[in-house]
Order: sequence, then structure tokens, then C-alpha cells
Amino acid sequence: MHRFFITLLLLITACATPSAPVTPTAPASLRGDEVTGRILFSRSGGIWLWEGREARQLIAPPATQAVFDPMAERIAYVVPRAGASELLVADRTGVTIAQLTRNDPAAPPGSLDRVYAAMWALYPAWLPDGSGVLAAAQAAPPAGDPPADAPLAIFRYDLNGQRQPVFADANAHLGRITVLPTGELIVVRTPLGSDGQQQLYRIAGGQATPLPGAPAPAYDPALSPDGRWLVFAVGINGGSDLYALPASGGSAVRLTDLGTARAPVFSPDGAMLAFLAIPPGGRGFDLYLAGVTVTDDGLQIGPPRRISTDFAINADAGLSWAR
Repeated sequence: MHRFFITLLLLITACATPSAPVTPTAPASLRGDEVTGRILFSRSGGIWLWEGREARQLIAPPATQAVFDPMAERIAYVVPRAGASELLVADRTGVTIAQLTRNDPAAPPGSLDRVYAAMWALYPAWLPDGSGVLAAAQAAPPAGDPPADAPLAIFRYDLNGQRQPVFADANAHLGRITVLPTGELIVVRTPLGSDGQQQLYRIAGGQATPLPGAPAPAYDPALSPDGRWLVFAVGINGGSDLYALPASGGSAVRLTDLGTARAPVFSPDGAMLAFLAIPPGGRGFDLYLAGVTVTDDGLQIGPPRRISTDFAINADAGLSWAR
């Protein structure tokens, strides 16, 4: 059965970062720099909240890919199931207040009936006014013999669960989404086929074009609060590091030289950048912080500081930072 692409999407950069064993536990109290505001991340199958120097589980497993809404009062997240995933919304305390999809069929896991009925929704991103959520999802359940999934497309989900198509590409899967102030989208596009490389594309006026100046493979785009800059991960020699680029396109500038850096996110005031990386000898991804400056030469960051220890954070789930 042709289900390989979901594995590709959930482990989308396994070939771009070294593998590492998962740490089973983490300290209740973090030692290191204090974080201003709140950062969501995923580990051990659940969603965690980092506030000050403390990190605690906010939403129990299975839950991943959490993102704050523009007012930091609600959290959109994904619940993965056997062969399907759901989009849900929680309040700031982690209590579920809405389910936007009904993708999980009643058929038993592993059954052919379930394969023909289950669907996926991934990588939620809030609309700037908080009125709904964009996500990468299938337009319909699998079809054919053997069953084959349609490529993931971009849909808008209203908070009552209604959805509308935004953009589809018959030749590629569309992944993580960033919404620009203009309403245009930056998406991760992966061409169909085993040799497809992740690329950053701009979607505007119903057309998708490569983001000028963005290297490939590229993924994990993050937009600065002022909408001027994109920071993203680039696969390099089996690892990954962060680059910056004007949101309109231009010349990409390398920001890190760690070999495993990915999943960047700006602080709400744009003064800091958080990201994930595996430290030398580390047992998984930890959180790093770096100061951000913008000069005539572009966006730059200061020396990164590691502020967690052996937290084994899920890098593909990304980070979300709010006040």
C-alpha cells in the first residue's frame, strides 16, 4: 500500500540531521538562561510549555506540532493516530476547545477499510487575524488498487470545522506553512518521487514559484515579527544549519555552523531567535537561544547559547513562541 509519503513528512528531515536516541526523562526544572514569554515544543509524544526556567507537559500524548494563535490565547495542534491525524484547538491552559477534522475512521488499525477511509492533516498555521487555521492535508481519502494517497494540499479550516481549499499541486506534497503580512504563503514543497528535494515556494495569486535565493533542500521556515525576514534550515552534507533571507527573496546568509540546527522561531519582539540542535555528545535535540541584529549586511545572530539539557525535543514538530 502506497503510504510512504506520510512517513516522509513526519520524518521529513531524517536524512538531513544525525539520528540520536531518545532520552526517556527530563528534569522538571531547567537550568540555564531564563526564557521571556512562553515556548511550545513537543517531546515524548506530548506538547510541553517552557516558561521562565520551567518546562512542563501541557497536552498529553498523542499530540504534536503545536502553534500559538496571534493573541497567544489558543493553541492549534495535531493528534496523530494509526494511519491518520486530527487538527484540534486548545485554550492556553491546554484544554481542548475544538476539533477541526474528523479523519480517524472507526475501522481497525491496519485494516484495508481503514486505509481507504483515513486522512491526514499536518503543520497547522494560524491566519493572522486568528479566524482560522491553515494546514497541509489530503483532499480525499486514498483511492485505487493498491490505494494511493493524493498529495498533501493547503486547506483553510474555520474554527467550526469547515474547510476550504487554498492551493494544490498535483506534482508535489505541500508541508509547513508560513503566512506573510501580504497574505502570501511560504510553503515547503516536496516534489513527488524518491529524489524530491524540499524547497521553499511562495504562493501568491494562485501561483506557486520558488522563493528567490533560497537554497535546497530547505525546510522549517520562520518569519520575523515585522514580516521582513525568513530564517529556515538547509540540508548540508547530511546535517542542517540555519540561513536567513529577506521574505521577498534575495541572498541567503548562513547563521549557524552547528551541523544539526533546525526548527527556528523568533521571539515575539524579534530580538531573539530560538532553535533546536543536537549538541556534541548530546542525546537528542536541545533548545538554543541567540540574539538577533539587523545591519546593512542583513540579519545576523550572536553566539548561540544552549539552554536545555538532554530534552530530546521533537525537531519536526517545531517551536512556537508567544508573550
